[in-house]
Amino acid sequence: MIAYGLAWEGFVDPIRDGSWLWLKVLPLALALPGLLRGRIYTFQWMSLLIWLYVCEALVRIIGLHWLERLLAAGWLVLSLALTAVILQAIRRYKRQQPKTPELP
Repeated sequence: MIAYGLAWEGFVDPIRDGSWLWLKVLPLALALPGLLRGRIYTFQWMSLLIWLYVCEALVRIIGLHWLERLLAAGWLVLSLALTAVILQAIRRYKRQQPKTPELP
């Protein structure tokens, strides 16, 4: 998603010349080390942040021209795929945690 977002907003179809919208991938880049190390805290905040990317894709999918629609559809697919990966990682983490006994 990082490369896709940089290419989309920087070169392929920026909203306007000099747009800073490519900065939207900065949180993804900052989360990358935590995701690669499997830190549950990173997975948790990314599971909330990813919905901003999904919403952006849904808004831009009704764009003015076909290239913007196509790029937004790709962004939506990538966002939903990242959501699925994050949810699977959190489920796997929770399965590996020892069960705590119930209190009477």
